[in-house]
Amino acid sequence: MPYVRWSELEIDTAWLDSFKPLAEKNVRETRRTESGVLAFYSASEKDHPNRIRVLEIYADTNAYQAHLQSPHFQKFRSDTGQMVTNRKLFEAVPVILGAKPLSPPPDAFVRIAELEIDPAQLDAYEYIVREEIDASIRVEPGVFAIYAFALKDRPSHLRFYEIYADERAYLLHREAPHFRKYLDATQGMIVARRLIETEPTSPSY
Repeated sequence: MPYVRWSELEIDTAWLDSFKPLAEKNVRETRRTESGVLAFYSASEKDHPNRIRVLEIYADTNAYQAHLQSPHFQKFRSDTGQMVTNRKLFEAVPVILGAKPLSPPPDAFVRIAELEIDPAQLDAYEYIVREEIDASIRVEPGVFAIYAFALKDRPSHLRFYEIYADERAYLLHREAPHFRKYLDATQGMIVARRLIETEPTSPSY
């Protein structure tokens, strides 16, 4: 099973312009040199650009440990240590990591969702959302990836990192029959929902 990490960072606003190119360089070097990295993305909240979410997916825990020891990550951590004012790191468990075999465009449209599910209905919810995401990846040309995962220590708290070709593809997805079916089937299962508009802070390719 792939090993998933989810990070929520807050950057000192005075350092934000310096942090972004360092983060982008770390992502590029990670993708270029580490074969065990399956996905590595980051995006900032549109209304709070100093709040950044990072999704990392590795082939296994050994690949993650290799990443931590890599020269580019060690340099990134050293160069940005004073810039990060708050850091929350989570181990996560995949629900479904849906992605096309194609790379999304550099200016892809990214959305993040944070959901809390009724624990008594969690298994049923996960079955329905797997079906919906599988359909989205198969039939919607503008949906490049929908990564769904649960926080390991809080399994009813799910996160979604969604990558679309553009905003139009996202709006079309919202109207797709399989997505409308998912909404109808799960409306009584979701305890809390937060949808986050974002600006990608790492290349989407």
